[in-house]
Amino acid sequence: MVFALAIMLAPRSAVVQYGKVTLSSEDLNQNDLVSLDGDWEFYWDQLLTPEVFIGENSPQADSLMIVPGAWDRNAAYLGHGVATYRLIMNYPVMLKDPALSIKTVATAYKLYVNGQFAAEVGTVSKQPSKFKEGAQVLIIDLPTDKQEVELVFQVANLNYAKGGLRESLVFGSKQVLEQNRMILMALQLLFIGSVIIFGVYYLLLFIMQTKNKTALIFSILCFITGLRSLIWGELPLMIFFPKISYDALAYINYFTGFNLIPMMVLFVISIYPSEYKKVSLGLVLLPTLFFETLLLTSVEFMSIFTNYLYLLILLQMIYMISVMIKAVIRKRDNAVLMYIATCVYCLAINQDILHYKGIGGINISYMFLYGNIAVIIAMSYVQAKQQANTHKKLILYNENLLEADRLKDKIMATEISFLQAQIKPHFLYNALDAIANVCEEDGEKASELIVDLSIYLRGCLEFNSLDRMVRLEKELEFVDTYFKIEQARFGQKIQLIEEIEISLDYQIPMFILQPLVENAVRHGISKKQLGGRVTVRGIQMPYGISIEIEDDGVGIEGEKLARLLSDKSKEQGVGLLNIHHRLLRLYGRGLEIRSEVGHGTCVRLVIPKEA
Repeated sequence: MVFALAIMLAPRSAVVQYGKVTLSSEDLNQNDLVSLDGDWEFYWDQLLTPEVFIGENSPQADSLMIVPGAWDRNAAYLGHGVATYRLIMNYPVMLKDPALSIKTVATAYKLYVNGQFAAEVGTVSKQPSKFKEGAQVLIIDLPTDKQEVELVFQVANLNYAKGGLRESLVFGSKQVLEQNRMILMALQLLFIGSVIIFGVYYLLLFIMQTKNKTALIFSILCFITGLRSLIWGELPLMIFFPKISYDALAYINYFTGFNLIPMMVLFVISIYPSEYKKVSLGLVLLPTLFFETLLLTSVEFMSIFTNYLYLLILLQMIYMISVMIKAVIRKRDNAVLMYIATCVYCLAINQDILHYKGIGGINISYMFLYGNIAVIIAMSYVQAKQQANTHKKLILYNENLLEADRLKDKIMATEISFLQAQIKPHFLYNALDAIANVCEEDGEKASELIVDLSIYLRGCLEFNSLDRMVRLEKELEFVDTYFKIEQARFGQKIQLIEEIEISLDYQIPMFILQPLVENAVRHGISKKQLGGRVTVRGIQMPYGISIEIEDDGVGIEGEKLARLLSDKSKEQGVGLLNIHHRLLRLYGRGLEIRSEVGHGTCVRLVIPKEA
């Protein structure tokens, strides 16, 4: 639709023959615009004024020159030089505000209308010291009281590779010309803004996803396109910088021209990295380095290589399309859509080149911008599709996560039940036997033991969370309660020593110390005829706290010690493996066990400061 609008706003061509054109009222009404294309009178190496064409001794034209186009398309003329263009135009008096729209002329010009000076852009001169390039879009008023108008253009080009009237001159109502220019300017700025916005979006996307090279390349491509668009068509850059030099415009033109297609090539291969070979890619992109070095030279020197650049661009476009064809044949994701967008882009670039060479069929000079919009639309679809797929995956992931949480709760409940089941049977029976024996000798002590046993059992039964934290003081009280019950069985053969150098308010996982002390009693000191000691140490470390449960019991053999914390071990004792797994889950660091047969065992756990 936008492209169709641009075509509708494009002027129709009038046929200029032998330096003359006649526009009748049927050919031209108040709303029509006409481009004055065709054969203009051409006077080489002469800067003629309108006076020389008065009378019978007016000079003869050297040839007829096709406008728009560079004058060196005729092999008789060099790219550098000066010349005069002349056109006699007839138009109906009914046109209230006739005017002429002039875009860029390579590279300076002076215009006379019916013998009167009308405009000058740059400085026209044969002398290089006085010559100066210029670029400006003008709308020139034409006489309203005459049907025949003489246009005389003095054109000079002493530095650029090609000179002449390279853009169509458009005739029509001044009001319509200004309206059309405003519409085309707004349309061009709209597209430039859209391209820049997408460039910023994909740049931010790359910043958040640094591995997404496609986003970075496409962002750079958008910025280059936006910058190039500012110096084409209606020259929007001159709105912001009206005094910008011709050389600055030329450098922007060459910089973007050298990099536009190579970035598009990199963009295509970043999407489909399996469809190209590094050798062929290097051969296609390596010549671009030569053109990049030209940016260090003058505009005049760079312009010499324009035709070679067009050949390289053609080669790179063919390479791009071949990569896309492979992607389509191999049925890659979104390959058909990206192939169509790439073809539209290449056709748009090709049209701009043809227009620049003066042989384009469409009178629009910034087709590459429409081509980039096609790629943006395709990328937007691909991005939207990827986000939709990502959203679906997130929903599925969340559902799986919820299911995993439910499963985790079941597993934790099972672990708790298993731990409680391990503790209660083997210990409860022995404790009751010990209390029964004490009852016969000391009823008061038996009563205390029953209270201790009830406290112990309450603690076991209230243990309903593997991640619950308690104060160290409470955990030590639980250990003391347990040890009193065991001493009822073993008497003073077993001793508990507590060497706590840390705050009793320190938070540690619940039910973590008592099972370790119980293991030290059951598998360590109780197996010695003379009994032994269990020492509980709390040590402050730079990285947290260290708690050790050490006994001087029988120790553990090396082979059994190596298997002790293995999931396949059957010798781990009461809850030892459960505690190890709990610590791993909470802190990423489990139990550390060292033992020596005949001398005892030390179990160590570390709680980091961050916890």
